[in-house]
Amino acid sequence: MPDLKGAFGDLRKWLWLLLYVLLAGVTFIYRYELLAWTDQNQSIPLLIIIAMLFALVPVIPYKFVIAALGYSYGTTTAAWVCWVGTTLAALLVYAGARYAFRNQARAYLDRIRGLSRFTTWMEAHPFMGIMTLRLLPIVPQTAVNIYAGITYTPFWVFMVATAIGKMPAILIFAYAGAQAETSIWASLLIFVGYFAIMGFVLLLFRVRSRKKT
Repeated sequence: MPDLKGAFGDLRKWLWLLLYVLLAGVTFIYRYELLAWTDQNQSIPLLIIIAMLFALVPVIPYKFVIAALGYSYGTTTAAWVCWVGTTLAALLVYAGARYAFRNQARAYLDRIRGLSRFTTWMEAHPFMGIMTLRLLPIVPQTAVNIYAGITYTPFWVFMVATAIGKMPAILIFAYAGAQAETSIWASLLIFVGYFAIMGFVLLLFRVRSRKKT
């Protein structure tokens, strides 16, 4: 008797991959047109969809997208649009990783000794772990979404930690983009200051980790 459950699971994985590949292809081909379009239209729902696409398929550094929207629409609108768009994208990737690839990916994680210890800590402190990873600019956010999906990170914990953790950087880059219209040097100073602070925080984190080790 055929394994209908296994066949359905495989079909679900292929459909999810196909959908992502199609979205990635469309976003990559029309990335500049989509970015230019955001400067010409003021429909908030459509802006959120575009912000979600760029977060879902990172063909352009997302901080550039935030700054560009800040330049066109101001800090408040850009921050709101990007916050909603990137949070929706994170939830979609989390759901895909959780329901389509969780078993195989989790088995792979458990075979890696160092990563297995980190996974155990993350599952014991999911909110703090997700929040920390969101605040560090060097951590790929798509990887965080996938990692949370294949580990036992509860949905509501992931959603709240993601929504809160993304806001500081989004506000900073939206404000920097808005300031570019009057002073490009002010924008550059904001960027430099942000990365300097994040670098200092990362350095402290590494020092503390070495001491505990």
